[in-house]
Order: sequence, then C-alpha cells, then structure tokens
Amino acid sequence: MKRSARFLPLATALAASAANVCAQGNGPPPIVVGAVSSLTGQGASDASVQAARLYFDAINAAGGIQGRRIEYRVIDDQMSPQQAHVAATQLIQDPRTVALAGGSSALECGVNQARYAQAGLFNLPGAGGDPACFASTHIAPLNAGPYVATATALSFAHQVLRHERLCVVSPALPGMTEAFEKAVRHWTQRTKAPAPSLDMYQLGEPLLPLVQRVAARQCQAVIYTGPGGPAIEWVLASRPAMPQVPIVMLTPVYTTQAAQALAGAGDGLYAMAEFDPWSSGSLQIMGWRRLLIARQIEPSSLSQGGYLAAQALVHTLTGIRGPITRASVSQALATMAPWRSGMMDQPFRVATDGRHQLNRSALPMKLEAGKWRIAHAQWIRE
Repeated sequence: MKRSARFLPLATALAASAANVCAQGNGPPPIVVGAVSSLTGQGASDASVQAARLYFDAINAAGGIQGRRIEYRVIDDQMSPQQAHVAATQLIQDPRTVALAGGSSALECGVNQARYAQAGLFNLPGAGGDPACFASTHIAPLNAGPYVATATALSFAHQVLRHERLCVVSPALPGMTEAFEKAVRHWTQRTKAPAPSLDMYQLGEPLLPLVQRVAARQCQAVIYTGPGGPAIEWVLASRPAMPQVPIVMLTPVYTTQAAQALAGAGDGLYAMAEFDPWSSGSLQIMGWRRLLIARQIEPSSLSQGGYLAAQALVHTLTGIRGPITRASVSQALATMAPWRSGMMDQPFRVATDGRHQLNRSALPMKLEAGKWRIAHAQWIRE
C-alpha cells in the first residue's frame, strides 16, 4: 500500500471502492485485533467497539496496512468473570491476534491482566473501569477512568466552584470500593484541602436514608461517582433535600439520555468529560463525528474512547517496517513515542514497565436547558 493512503480522511476512506476491499479476500492474511467487551448485561454497551470497528473498516477501505486488512474480533464477556476468562483465552490462543483494542468492560482487566502479560499481548481498551485497567503492564486504556475522574471532579468543585465542604457519594461497586477510597484520600493529601466525606451504598437500597445522611453534612457540593442510571436516580432523589447544592458527576453521565432525564432537575448539574466534548462543535472531533453520523451512531464518550484506541493502534501498526506479528506489535507499542490526538488533552504512551502515560484530564460540562455546555475553559488535570 502506498504511504499516502494511510492518511486518507475517514470520509474518503469510507467512500473508497468496495472492489478494493473484496480484492483483499484473496490477498495476504488479515491482521487480527481483538476485544473483550461487555456487550450484554446490566450497564453494558457496544458503543466503544462499534466506533473502533468503524475506524478499522475505514482503514480497510483505504487499503489496509501493508496491504493487509484488519479483522476485528469482539467477544462478549457478558459481565461475567468466567466468560471474560473464556473470551481472553480465545484471543490469546489465536497466534494471529496481534493486540486488543477498543473494548469496554467493568471487570475483564482484573480477570485477564496477568494472562495478557504472560502472552506478551497488549490491550488498549476504549474504556477501562476496574482498578486493574490502570495498574497493569499490558493494559493501557484511553479513558481517564472513574478514579482519576473522581479526583478531577473534586478539584473542579474545590478550585473552580470554590467550595470547601465536599461530599462524595459512591455506589459500592464490586472491586472498586477501595480504589474510590484511595482516590479521595490521595486527592486530599495532594491538595491539602479539607477531607471530603465519603458515603458508600449498595445499589438497590432505598435512597432516602442516604439523602438524609448526606444532607445533614451541609455539603457545599456533592461528587457522585456512579454510572449513568444510578446518577440520575441520585439527582432526582436528592434534589428536594438539597436543591441548591451543585452535583458533579463523572463521564458516564455526560450523555444525551442523561441530559433529557435531568432537564427539569434544576441548576448546578455537572459532568466531567474525559475527551474533547462530543457535544461541542470542535474541529478536533469532526472526523470522529462524521464517521459516527454516517452510520447513524449516537456520539458519546464511550465511542470516543473506542475510536481513539483503534486510532492509537493503527498509528503504531503503520510505523512497523517489517512483518506485523504479535511480537512486533508488542515491541512497537512498548517503545512508542508519546502519541497526540486532538481529542485528548495530553499525549498517550505505552511503556514496557507499566508506567504508561495515560489520560489524566477532564473538562467540566454543565447541564443548561437540557443540553451539555462547557463549564470551564481549561482542562482539570491530575
């Protein structure tokens, strides 16, 4: 493939002749990229892998890499540790699998991190959730994740909104409780700010006792760390008791659905965006937005993460000057220079010892008249 084809605009790549793709059917073997992702189960979503697949399809339409098309194998972990193990086994045992990219799972990092390292296989999730995603030698997510996002939300409430008495409300999600406690503790130690209170609860519990307990603390701002559905429930349940208290939520709430559900919930509702805001008119996201709109996929932070994971991997693959194999891809990723995307505040880099340069920024968004608007002109960095 000619070098210039690698950098065709995505819209042009999508419009490329179908004959070009078909012709590769009798050509060299495909480059197999995998993903273990939660496609079914409570809170599951295919947005991240959908966006990754669209990006890989665009690269294939432009001629592939070294004349080889990318075959994207996505396996559902069904929100089950056992199935996550089975899914990773299939990809690890297939010698054609050169890397994983674009997945989104709440549990697979903890299940499979040691196995990926043993197999010499790197995983670039579009969205990582469990703590192992951010502390593994062979896993490097593109999203900031809930723990960094909690710290950025605290910094926004303290430094920008100028509040001292902060309250954190967090669902006791499996495997994440200790990480949220650690994130709040480290933020307090680093900033020397007054220690926020931290109230944890089990999803499904009646919210009224929790609301009364938090309201009694006379919070000046509340940081809610749970996913979108529970966050909406918290806002609607707590507003009557704390109508003037700002609520700062994390990236899963930065959606069109949440904006619609909370449109009548009053002022002072915020969410932290981990990438250049999908709801803005920024030129940085135009290629991604056009790709999704062409396929009638609703823009979201999850789809941004999947897109960026695919983009980062393709950037690495195009720099390999020999055979593309699991070993050569792992070597290229482990020695990559910091990679910049206009959709992220800081460069991204994978490292050999697990000291990856990951996303540690968020941009605050505010809900106004049912739409998300940028609340602060500068990224909040941790």
